[in-house]
Amino acid sequence: MNKIQFLDGAIGSELIIRGETLPPHIWSAKINLTNPNLLLNIYKEYIKAGSNYITTNTFRATPRAYKKIGLTDIEATKTAKKSMQSAIKIAQKAAGNSVKVLASIAPLEDCYIPGDFPGPNIAKKEFSLLINWFEKTKIDGYILETMNNILETKICLEAINNSSHPIWVSFNLLDSNHIQSGEKLEDAINMVSNFNVDYLLLNCNSLNRTQDALKIISKKCFQWGIYPNLGRGEPSPDAIINEYASDEEFLLLCKKAIDLGASIIGGCCGTSPRHIKLLTDNFI
Repeated sequence: MNKIQFLDGAIGSELIIRGETLPPHIWSAKINLTNPNLLLNIYKEYIKAGSNYITTNTFRATPRAYKKIGLTDIEATKTAKKSMQSAIKIAQKAAGNSVKVLASIAPLEDCYIPGDFPGPNIAKKEFSLLINWFEKTKIDGYILETMNNILETKICLEAINNSSHPIWVSFNLLDSNHIQSGEKLEDAINMVSNFNVDYLLLNCNSLNRTQDALKIISKKCFQWGIYPNLGRGEPSPDAIINEYASDEEFLLLCKKAIDLGASIIGGCCGTSPRHIKLLTDNFI
């Protein structure tokens, strides 16, 4: 068996379970400024469960998201930067010297609606600002996650290209052969191969959809992994899950991925520190 490294699991759905109400647009980023100790405790639980990497809670810590809750451009930019800095500080405090911190970057708009992509010029400007902020902090790498179209992913990679940090890219799927935009997963992987990307992953996809895509990603990528969504059916934008896949199904999928060569395993919406402990108990 190849050496396996473990990501953390969900933040948003964990916050909901622990009593937080996540508002539209900024979603889990709210907690960076209102309840940092809760976020810190969740990270500590993931690390105790065996996570080798934790991801910053910066999925929606962006000026674009904060403008949608009614802030002016200046207020939104200032608040987003403060939220990002808080998220990174919390992750660093939890990680200490024991695990690595990956800076999370998501599509600028809804992860499941690639048609809302604001276009290349706006995307280049906004991604460049976020990366400029990240580069002035202490992170161990980037993870572009739940990416849903080739052009937006390419623009983000171009903006990040001069960084010395490792880069991971993770795609969200429409079906087992296509990313959310309808473009072929194989074409998305081919585009990523033109950049210095360390890992290619699939995230926030149902177990069945992830399983059916394993043959494509395992054949195209040398270093790859998965962190699936535990909900049945299509993922929910607000991370509320009504029906969960079983632990046995989750472990079976992860074992199949590992057998095909995956070296990074973790969880997305619906997973918890308990699920990461299941992985580390079974696959170390």
